Amino acid sequence: APDAPLAIGLYVRKMWLPGRTLRCYFMGGSPYVQSKIREYAAVWEQYANIYFEFVDDRLAEIRISFDLADGSWSYLGTDALLRRADQATMNYGWFNDNTPDEEFSRTVVHEFGHALGCVHEHQQPNANIQWNKPVVYNSYWISQRWTRAEVDAQVFARYNAADVTSSAFDNLSIMEYAIPAEFTLNGWSAPNNTHLSQTDIAFITTMYPGANVLPLDTGVFNSMSVRPWDTPTLDNRGTINFSGAPLPAIPQILLGLNWFDFGYRTNVRIKSIVEQVTTANCTINLQSWADTVNYSTGVSWLQLPSVDNHDFQGGTFNTTTGTTAASPVIQKIDFAHAYPSPPTVVVFLTSLDADKNTTLRVKVYATDVQKDSFNVHVESRLDTLLWYVGITWFAYPTNRRGITSGTYSTMDVRSWEQPSLLANSKQITFPNQAFDKAPRIFMAVNELDLGYHTNARIHLSSSNVTKTGMEWHIDAWGDTQMYIAGASYIA
Repeated sequence: APDAPLAIGLYVRKMWLPGRTLRCYFMGGSPYVQSKIREYAAVWEQYANIYFEFVDDRLAEIRISFDLADGSWSYLGTDALLRRADQATMNYGWFNDNTPDEEFSRTVVHEFGHALGCVHEHQQPNANIQWNKPVVYNSYWISQRWTRAEVDAQVFARYNAADVTSSAFDNLSIMEYAIPAEFTLNGWSAPNNTHLSQTDIAFITTMYPGANVLPLDTGVFNSMSVRPWDTPTLDNRGTINFSGAPLPAIPQILLGLNWFDFGYRTNVRIKSIVEQVTTANCTINLQSWADTVNYSTGVSWLQLPSVDNHDFQGGTFNTTTGTTAASPVIQKIDFAHAYPSPPTVVVFLTSLDADKNTTLRVKVYATDVQKDSFNVHVESRLDTLLWYVGITWFAYPTNRRGITSGTYSTMDVRSWEQPSLLANSKQITFPNQAFDKAPRIFMAVNELDLGYHTNARIHLSSSNVTKTGMEWHIDAWGDTQMYIAGASYIA
């Protein structure tokens, strides 16, 4: 529209932070039209490290109107933040339920390109079109009722190279207008582009790097990397070096138990502690206390980009009183930053102090997930006494590409009353997710039912990980009686 800001070059000072989720709100439009806008906006997500989440929230960064008298336009990148919450930042002036897919593709991909900060291709610094200005003025007056000043602003004006990063000029760009030969003095023309060009794809991948690679990392740490199993100690400290270090900011590190072997004559006592974090590494201590015999312990670690990333949030919760079947713990956890819609929440065990004289029974899980909070449950059964339980939780946008999660249990392959050390494994398919390649896997214990008269032993692992699924394994060894064991995973 003539009154919208100038909109493949990219106005770098109007870019969003790569990896950000931009919320989008419809200020009208039929369900069908809305579904088509969702479909074609997602084209950018395949190549740019940016995400669009459509929400029922007027405070969304992108607000989409359908004013039939106002053409189709979008504010440029972060300029959308300058608009009042009751004002649109994008408009579609000719969509209806009979609009062909080719037109949805041409217009939606173009306008969402503006929303990412992309300018019109014919206005980027490397464009050098020999305009036949009288013809252009006349054409736009007839078709759009644009004045000469409006044509100057929307067609002839070019951006300064100091403000706009641009590729070589590309007449096939989705950001280019259709330019008939009569608009130019030398007969040059541009077609009516309906899809991203190869130059568009290469360019946006460079400007929003990291597409399909979330700013997360994961790995494992085991006490046996710092000492042998047969010399049990209470402090088991080691350093993990981050891949790609140094990182741009100090990350947040979440820990979950994935392995242990404790002597049965003393309480099972373990605290997984992150003692120090830098941009290059972190120090982890798998700490026991009192008379506990810690033969070996292991954790999975999950590296979140930083506490300023609101898409990925995590934290811990510790019980302060003994947990029994008669006194389960339910605690409301508030997110530091509310989500536009209820996120997915994953919980798992981090610390434990279980009485040596009873079967070790514990289960942790989340319920009542809302935009701003959820409830975490810590449960036991029968005579079990848990003196202390520490859980860690992780939350992420439910529809976020490149990540999924779930749970699995020995109960998926056998009943609890037939404890077995063998065949506790199963091939599973990742839910609602198609990865481009085999993902990295984080897994940690969320449920236990282990006999008290033998060592408490467990080991989680995965194999045959592909872009569609994996095989999980829950192992125990020696004389351990494993009635039930369950885990949470994040792929």
